[in-house]
Amino acid sequence: MDWDYLIRHAFLRLAFLILLVGLGMRSLFFLFAVTKFSLRRQFAWRYVCANLARAMVPLHMTVPKKTLYTLLRYIFHACLVVVPVWYSGHVYLWEEYGFNWYWTPLPDVWADRLTLTVLILSGYFFIRRIIIIKTRRDFSLSAFFVIIITALAFATGYLFTSGTLDFIPFFSNHLESIHILSAELMMVMVAFLFCRTRLATDRCTGCASCQSSCPTLALTAMDAGNRRIFNYALYQCICCGACVRACPEGAAELRHEISLKRFFQIAAQPEIQSVQLAACEKCGGFFAPRPQIDKLNAAILEDYIRICPKCKQRDNARRLWIR
Repeated sequence: MDWDYLIRHAFLRLAFLILLVGLGMRSLFFLFAVTKFSLRRQFAWRYVCANLARAMVPLHMTVPKKTLYTLLRYIFHACLVVVPVWYSGHVYLWEEYGFNWYWTPLPDVWADRLTLTVLILSGYFFIRRIIIIKTRRDFSLSAFFVIIITALAFATGYLFTSGTLDFIPFFSNHLESIHILSAELMMVMVAFLFCRTRLATDRCTGCASCQSSCPTLALTAMDAGNRRIFNYALYQCICCGACVRACPEGAAELRHEISLKRFFQIAAQPEIQSVQLAACEKCGGFFAPRPQIDKLNAAILEDYIRICPKCKQRDNARRLWIR
């Protein structure tokens, strides 16, 4: 079996096909979800266009709260697109494969600088997720996998073009194949890579500020029995970061996740968080999230905090009547 042919041709074509089909289908699902939501509103097409425009600039609502981190993510993702598309070696591949497509490539020195930027920021994000306890606790293994595969594709490409490891026979003979394989894996990964909202269970108080600030109602909160349940519509989310900015506890975050299951959750709104509701000490009715009440009670030692608004109104009316 000619592994060189499989890696350079068969696997590459398959990975590129998966990337195109995956991104195409996700774009259609997203357009369907956003349009369906917007058509319920007045000036429907204005909302459709506005939401699509905001989706082109993800995380823009987090800039005031996490300015440096958000800007670094913008730079990182811009380099992820620019280098693969405008690197001269990749541009020439389109002609080699018979597409006869050509566009002016980046100067190699700039491609190298942007590649090093990706590697430096990959290292920063990786170390940040390991060192910061809160960040490490909230991340899944797939988030680390995303960084490793991305860094591997760019690192092997840089080392191959610069010839840095040519003095080692193994890398001299196989580094190009390793680079192509890692790039193919990265393309397949991107097709099923989502940036979705997560609510940290240990910090979320159930206040629902994230739900009230969500411009597309991708996040919804519903009280059922003695619990407040948060549901999330993946394809309705434009990743604007409004939930991150609004959350007073820092519990809302936009996290990357690789998932084949979520790819087909077009209209689904699975539960992502639930908190217990506190019962009124007088009437026994559930009226507010327990974590929120406990936090308020720790700061304000007053009995009325554990009483529902209706009972408070009755007590105030009774006092006024007695007077």
